[in-house]
Amino acid sequence: MSTRANPSTKKRKYKPRNPPVPDRAEISWKEEEFHNLVRDMGFRSEWGAQFPTPNSTALDSPPGYIALCVAYFREGNFRLPMTKFT
Repeated sequence: MSTRANPSTKKRKYKPRNPPVPDRAEISWKEEEFHNLVRDMGFRSEWGAQFPTPNSTALDSPPGYIALCVAYFREGNFRLPMTKFT
C-alpha cells in the first residue's frame, strides 16, 4: 500500500481575489441608434435621456444620471417607467 497522499485531497492555500474592476470600455454606438432606442422604448422627454459624449464610459455619467445598457431594453425586455412588480 502506498503512503503517498492523494493530490486531489491536498489542502490548498487560500488566495484572496481582488474585487472586480469596473468595465472601462468606451461607449461605441451611433447617435442614430440612441435616438431609435429613445423613440422605440417611449422615453419621456422629461427624463432627459442623453447621448454619451465621445470616449466616455458608463462610469462617466453626468451627476444625477445613470448609464443603462441597450441590452437591458432590447434583450432583457426592461421597460421604463418600472412597475411596482419590478
